[in-house]
Amino acid sequence: MQDAVLRQAPQERAADAVASVGIVGAGWLGLPLAHALSDEGWAVTVTVTRQEKVRVLRAEGLNACQLHLSAQMGSVWPLVVDNLVVCVPPGKMDDYPGAITQLCTMARAAGVRNLLFVSATSVWGPGQGEEEQAAPHTERGLRMLAAERAVLAAGFDRAIVVRPAGLYGPGRHPGRFLAGKSVSGGAQAVNLVHQQDLVAACCLLLEQGESGACYTLSAPGHPSRQEFYRAAAVRIGLVAPDFIEPAGDFSPVTGARICRELGFEYWVADPLAWLASEAGARL
Repeated sequence: MQDAVLRQAPQERAADAVASVGIVGAGWLGLPLAHALSDEGWAVTVTVTRQEKVRVLRAEGLNACQLHLSAQMGSVWPLVVDNLVVCVPPGKMDDYPGAITQLCTMARAAGVRNLLFVSATSVWGPGQGEEEQAAPHTERGLRMLAAERAVLAAGFDRAIVVRPAGLYGPGRHPGRFLAGKSVSGGAQAVNLVHQQDLVAACCLLLEQGESGACYTLSAPGHPSRQEFYRAAAVRIGLVAPDFIEPAGDFSPVTGARICRELGFEYWVADPLAWLASEAGARL
């Protein structure tokens, strides 16, 4: 009887184990993602660059630690997790692909098995979409694509990339994006995704995403830039942008693969409808 109990114990522990995830970057995306995953029963740890913020987040009940992301990161890895989400944009980092490469090396050595990398649709050139091979035309896009490739080649059991379109939501109202500016491209499609949908997609991809896959997130509703950004600015009392020639091509970016393959549904499917529903809101 005792031998039978001993043989069964490891199986019981595995079944009862709580999935662990580290989120590199506890900012506009990382913090709501941390709360969403915690609500789903994950053991979550977030990283930030400043020790002061570590103390603030711990006081709020989040498990937090300090991590400086750079190509010259030291040998100390602060996370003991099976899964990792990286949601730190390039910003002013000197060598973003090198920093992501170093992070992957350290994470793998520490036992991280699965990694989800939050990239951007800037990896495409004009008119490209999720069914095409990325060919960026901007410096930011080139850096993001190099970082994606580093993640996918790092040797994780499962490595997944998500490419969100323009981001909006709490603290990031689209009415502020172009307000008061003179800009071209008024006929181009608006390609946006709400924070709520990006958080939900990250949760889904951690559970079900296919290794090596790159999933685009872009709401299926695509008003023109002129229609949307003029209305968005006026909605929050700002000066509407002035759209000048050239008007550009419509070229919507589709985020349908994640829906088709994983059954994802966008909560905020049409940015223009969201704008109408948020009349008077101050995000």
